[in-house]
Amino acid sequence: MKQTLRATVCAACLAFSCSASAAGVTPAPRDTATLACTSLSANPTVTQASDALPAHPKRIVVLEFLFAEALLSLDVTPAGMVDTAFYPSWIGYGVERMQSVPDVGTRQEPSLEAIAALEPDLIIGVGFRHAPIFSALQSIAPTVLFQFSPEMKLDGAQATQLEWARRIFDTIGCITGRTVQAQAIERQLDEGLARDAKRLADAGRTHADFALLQELGLPDRYWAYTSNSMAGGVARKLGVTLWPSKPTREGTTYLTSEDFLKRPQTSVLLTSATGPEVKLDAKLDSPVWRFVPARREGRVTLVERNVWGFGGPMSALKLSHAMTDALLSMPAGASQLEASKSR
Repeated sequence: MKQTLRATVCAACLAFSCSASAAGVTPAPRDTATLACTSLSANPTVTQASDALPAHPKRIVVLEFLFAEALLSLDVTPAGMVDTAFYPSWIGYGVERMQSVPDVGTRQEPSLEAIAALEPDLIIGVGFRHAPIFSALQSIAPTVLFQFSPEMKLDGAQATQLEWARRIFDTIGCITGRTVQAQAIERQLDEGLARDAKRLADAGRTHADFALLQELGLPDRYWAYTSNSMAGGVARKLGVTLWPSKPTREGTTYLTSEDFLKRPQTSVLLTSATGPEVKLDAKLDSPVWRFVPARREGRVTLVERNVWGFGGPMSALKLSHAMTDALLSMPAGASQLEASKSR
């Protein structure tokens, strides 16, 4: 009989990321034996969980990229994952270890038969997609569904996807018995964010105003990440300003080049949907882009396409590096310098 525990989450883990972010300090690692756990029902990131979970799950099937990234960073290779063909180009973290991971359908429609064939001892999914099949999933193996939304609040305050993803990551670290490893990843993220913030400050780019756009394959229409997105959380840590500032339910909104005509101070980071063979000029071929101040001043640049805006700590660290490198690669621009002086 498998050893099980009640659906629990490490309270000390959950306090870790919030206190570290607020105080700007890195707690020392603690022995796992000293870490107490409380019910998953008290965890705002969990929508549903089986009553009993394995104490040390080894065969874990994940139904979203975020969870695959989390397990890989904790040195656990998933037993199965959805949409395996898209993982290398959309995330890429630990991709060499994902090459042999079986595919179990899509994120929207995972295959129950494929999951059952893998004989997992834990399944991790997301509530907004997998709540309708929760009963079927937990008939195969104990299941945890997380709520992943930038619209939610943590500790009474509006959370960005960065804080929300870190809380999910800490929970996964606890339910897999890898709390100390999770804390090490948290420290790696905090230290990386601090280094990038210093690079920007040393270059006089603190408070730089920019937008992070995602190509959609539509003519002159893009996703723009908002202040409560993962990018918004990272930008806040870096001391720079992400526009648009208004939070949205998904952490994204739609923009076109015309929206930047009245934003002379706003630089543009464009996440490409294609490879490096398609140059920036070919992407900015609408008649309006030529009149955008950022374009005229050389403050539009490409960001590599596998910087995933909906991932966990490792994606956040990669996003921080990419945003910092991109902002430092561009001239400040006359309009941006003037805006900085007026602050």
